[in-house]
Amino acid sequence: MSNTLQIIQEFGRKIKSNLVLIFISSLVLSTIVFLLARTQKATYGTYSKIFPLSINKTNSSSPMDAIKSQFGISDKTDYDKIYNVNELVNSRTISRKIVASKTNNKKYKNLAQWIFDDYNNNLPLWGKKIKINTKDSNAVIYKAASLFIASTLINIDLKTGFTRITSTFHDKELSKEVNETILEALSNYYISLVTEKPRSDLVKIRIMRDSLKDELYAVERAIAGFQDANQLAVKYEVNIPQAKLLRTRVEIEQLYAVTVTAYQNAKFKLLSESPIFQILDYPGEPYFFTKPSSKKAAIITFGICFILFSLFACRKIFFRIIVEELSKT
Repeated sequence: MSNTLQIIQEFGRKIKSNLVLIFISSLVLSTIVFLLARTQKATYGTYSKIFPLSINKTNSSSPMDAIKSQFGISDKTDYDKIYNVNELVNSRTISRKIVASKTNNKKYKNLAQWIFDDYNNNLPLWGKKIKINTKDSNAVIYKAASLFIASTLINIDLKTGFTRITSTFHDKELSKEVNETILEALSNYYISLVTEKPRSDLVKIRIMRDSLKDELYAVERAIAGFQDANQLAVKYEVNIPQAKLLRTRVEIEQLYAVTVTAYQNAKFKLLSESPIFQILDYPGEPYFFTKPSSKKAAIITFGICFILFSLFACRKIFFRIIVEELSKT
């Protein structure tokens, strides 16, 4: 016990004899950290909150399904899928489309240039500016997309299903516009996704309708030509080809009627199909103002440096204790 007390007292004497040097060294380093921390610029953040993104699915079958049923074709493709908003926004396709969007700020051609200026003009003292060839539009878009992803945070509440999209930049107007562009890009993506099948159905049905129309006209011309050529014929066997043509015309007319109805339904479905995309909170004021605390950084640095310098001052005592313990063993 007395040996331990002697060691502690020796530590205390050693630290006390070097206290001024330890204090001054810690103060110098903490002051440097304080000055460096003060060069960090503040950021402004804004968020939007949206309801769960889901597709407006109806229980009724599509017009193309009606035609397939008419022709006895079975199609059991499942189109119900779950789409992750975080993956969409961070994807190369969506992120690059967002930064390539035009901006309301007349000073910049697109969001990519604005994001670059916001980053380069607000670097801390130790920061390094991004240098890129502005004539290479692809390089600008690619690099701006990485800055955009780093400044965007998406949180999904698994209990409520709400999605919160947060954008943080040094310019608060940029934060707001980026967030609005994200909502627009997501909305366009979902609309394109949901209307893809109705649009595809519409094209297929229009091709079928036009093909049946051409075939119906050909049969009607054949019937008219047969009647003109056999007006004076008396034998019933002469009318057999005409009867076959008439039956064919009835069959084609029935198919044509189904196709025309399906085409009209497909056009209506394309107009009415839309994703459920409700926005609970729009981006804008109040903004999150965030600035790193230079005082807090200096205090933490001072404490850490004081401890490390104190341990360094007592290094000989540590070495002696280690040697003594090793000699005993």
